Amino acid sequence: MAKKFAQKEILPVRDKFEEDYAEGKYVDKILLEAAKIGLLGFPVEEKYGGSNGNNIDVMVILEELAAVDGGMATVIGDTWFAMTPIIMAADSEQRERFLRPLASREEANLGAICMTEPPSGADIEDPRMKLRTCRTIVKEEGDELIINGTKIWPSNAGIAYLYVVVCTIDPKLGEEGSCLVVVEKDRTGLSFGKPEPKMGMHADRNSEVIFDNVRVPRKNMLGRIRDGAKILHRTLTYNRLGGGMISVGIARGAFEYALEYCKNRVVGGKPLIQHSLISAMFADMAMNIDAARLLVYRSAWANTKRHPQRDRFSNMAKVFATNMAMEVTTQCVQVMGSYGYSKEYPVEKYMRDAKIVQIFLGPNELLSQLIGSSL
Repeated sequence: MAKKFAQKEILPVRDKFEEDYAEGKYVDKILLEAAKIGLLGFPVEEKYGGSNGNNIDVMVILEELAAVDGGMATVIGDTWFAMTPIIMAADSEQRERFLRPLASREEANLGAICMTEPPSGADIEDPRMKLRTCRTIVKEEGDELIINGTKIWPSNAGIAYLYVVVCTIDPKLGEEGSCLVVVEKDRTGLSFGKPEPKMGMHADRNSEVIFDNVRVPRKNMLGRIRDGAKILHRTLTYNRLGGGMISVGIARGAFEYALEYCKNRVVGGKPLIQHSLISAMFADMAMNIDAARLLVYRSAWANTKRHPQRDRFSNMAKVFATNMAMEVTTQCVQVMGSYGYSKEYPVEKYMRDAKIVQIFLGPNELLSQLIGSSL
């Protein structure tokens, strides 16, 4: 279903995403179609309108979407990312209030998770920092919470139905002061910066998210104060490998296009693929794509089984797959020569889209340190 959807709805307009980045009218239409067939709410429990997809199921879909366009896979994947802490930590009333709209088949309601901040970058995603660098502050006032702070670079910024915000009551308290709060799109004091001009992934909207005395009910907090860091860590473990599978899809899409090109492009009297050097390059690419996919699936399986090494497996899958995608897409541009560099062909877009996944959901340098520490 996901493959057919990507071919029918995304492929015909993917070349228009960059020029339409600020308005997103093509993306909006695609997302409405995704909602109609149940893609947006896929991981949500059936009783709240979803399909009860598990961590392995969603990886299948992410690969097929990303093989056509990594940005659309990221938009939908980040909605699932925002659902994860709600699925993990919300009570039944919160699930009904937050998850049912996200699983709607009549409206395209997106989710966003707001972590990164201007001064500290990926520190919020580093468990060793214990959320001491978080500067988005929550104050308690009766039955309300008041939020002040700024987040940068979240996917779906400005277009999401709700925002899951990483906060603290006091940075000095570290994890003990941490909390996650859900903020609906129409809350007074919630505003957004201009869409960030960027290299690729133009289906995915990024901008500052600004909280200026934003008031929400106390019942919008997931769990309790001091639970925030723990819930965030578990959320990242379940979703970081999603970046890995988006990378597998991006690499596969570029690989398949370049392979077909090299079967038909004649150089030196024979198709490029029949030259031993080019053939060996494709062999290496095919092996690395399969290896990355298997690392992602091992990680997804480990999450469903609550395997004791699931944190490490998730980090490994993300680092290996994203580095692989950057290498494979670059090789695809190379084997196609000047045509690979031309915007008339999609492989240069795959290469530009691949780069950011080495950075988001925890930069690979940070994750490599965490992998090493876990050993």
